[in-house]
Amino acid sequence: MATVFLCLSNQFSSPKPTTPRFSQSKNFMYQTSLANPNPWQVICAMSSQFTQMTQHNGRRSANYQQSHWKFEFLQCLGNDVKHVQMENLEERARKVEEEVRRMINGADTEALRLLELIDEIQRLGLTYKFEKDIFKALEKTISLDENEKHISGLHATALSFRLLRQHGFEVSQDVFKRFKDKEGGFINELKGDMQGLLSLYEASYLGFEGETLLDEARAYSITHLKNNLKVGVNTEVKEQVSHALELPYHRGLNRLEARWFLEKYEPNESHHHVLLELAKIDFNLVQVMYQKELRELSRWWSEMGLTSKLKFVRDRLMEVYFWVLGMAPRPQFSECRKAVTKTFALIGIIDDVYDVYGTLDELQLFTDAIERWDVNAMNTLPDYMKLCYLAVYNTVNDTCYSTLKAKGHNNMSYLTKSWCELCKAFLQEAKWSNNKIVPTFSKYLENASVSSSGMALLTASYFSVCQQQDISNQQALCSLTNFQGLVRSSSNIFRLCNDLATSAAELETGETANSITCYMHEKDTSEEQAREELTNLIDAEWKKMNREFVSNSTLPKAFKEIAINMARVSHCMYQYEDGLGRPGYTTENKIKLLLIDPVPIN
Repeated sequence: MATVFLCLSNQFSSPKPTTPRFSQSKNFMYQTSLANPNPWQVICAMSSQFTQMTQHNGRRSANYQQSHWKFEFLQCLGNDVKHVQMENLEERARKVEEEVRRMINGADTEALRLLELIDEIQRLGLTYKFEKDIFKALEKTISLDENEKHISGLHATALSFRLLRQHGFEVSQDVFKRFKDKEGGFINELKGDMQGLLSLYEASYLGFEGETLLDEARAYSITHLKNNLKVGVNTEVKEQVSHALELPYHRGLNRLEARWFLEKYEPNESHHHVLLELAKIDFNLVQVMYQKELRELSRWWSEMGLTSKLKFVRDRLMEVYFWVLGMAPRPQFSECRKAVTKTFALIGIIDDVYDVYGTLDELQLFTDAIERWDVNAMNTLPDYMKLCYLAVYNTVNDTCYSTLKAKGHNNMSYLTKSWCELCKAFLQEAKWSNNKIVPTFSKYLENASVSSSGMALLTASYFSVCQQQDISNQQALCSLTNFQGLVRSSSNIFRLCNDLATSAAELETGETANSITCYMHEKDTSEEQAREELTNLIDAEWKKMNREFVSNSTLPKAFKEIAINMARVSHCMYQYEDGLGRPGYTTENKIKLLLIDPVPIN
């Protein structure tokens, strides 16, 4: 008889069993005796054990911790900011903004310095203020010949490539061919060029499917950046490189990256004083706006009363708002943030009903009621589900009314369809879990990309941010409702990032189907190999999104940005922990940086 140990790398809290024993370290070990075991047999044994441990009176519990963020605390956010202070800051910001605009449009600014200025503006979170100016400036750099550009080096070429693709310009990967030698590798002189390697690394994440040169550029730059760190570089460069290697800028959360860059930008002797001042003022002004939205949403959430009535669900309003802020950070998207936060907060409740508490018969009734979308349908439901159903029904109807009033478009059929598809996907997962069925990986992912809730969030976002003429665009609506292109890729990344972080906790509640377990079962591989494959799939979806952003003209730019941002916030919330289900210090610190602690202004 063989003794098998399987290590799952995600931390979670679990009931304290007498046997088997779990280690006290971050990882835990499960020991069982099996003849000729494989990893999947161990997974099944663990799932069965956890199901028994977490059931009480026939109902499961996920043992979610209480929210860190109390109603009283949220109601106090931003209340100490005086109206006159806001007016003074806004007036100063307007004056400084014009100075920065003149810097961008300066006729005598050389191409490389202009690109670096645009990059700094972008990294400081100010792109939304200067989009037209930036677009014109980038068009100008394209029209220059090589002698006028003065951007022949690796840093300048890579920076230009990245900025152009980030702003939707068509630019070929062939611009990097001149940095290759006759044997097809990158020329030897580049190995010690830290600035060039870092720019090449960041540019490589803007690649499309099939662009092997950029794949080579990524591998090459990572290898030599790490090698150079071992040899030793100055502290500033080391911080920049280490931060980029942790998560490339293109996949980082924009507002969080701006907060990080602000702290690093000020000590840099070459920084623009005017740009730094604008960035600080703008960050704090926008933060006050976010805090006002949070106060309003926390009152709505408290009045809803679901978390006080349903003890098995997550209370995650703050984390949900942080997520939605990551999707739609622009100040003008306030109504979008409020509508999508309400949607996502309710999705979390319904997800717990399907994952944790409801019986299959009850879940079928709830799914049928959502499909009917009739207030009388709630009469068929048990009492706890009536609360949930009416909360969803009223909130969606209210969102639809707001869109109809503001834009004259009835989006009820699209919103209800997204909820219907979501609940059917939840139900399918509940059936798999209840019957201990492990679907094929492709079948699981097809369903799970919907159950991630990405489609429902993006549907709500679309009607909130798009203009009246965009809402009536049938091609865009087809892409949205048929779950194509950016919508699918972003939702897939959402799901895969989630599963990488939550697979162990899902076993704790008795679930048998997630990306990792399905892949391990189908391919008979180790957990490590499954995780590597999921990481590769995430890369593949990013390449599809990069292409879609540049080439897809049917979707409005504002919506494309939100779809890509959803993938970014997925990385942010699941990189080190389950930031929605079991948030810890990392998530709490990120929330403080964006929503609680202002940037000090001298």
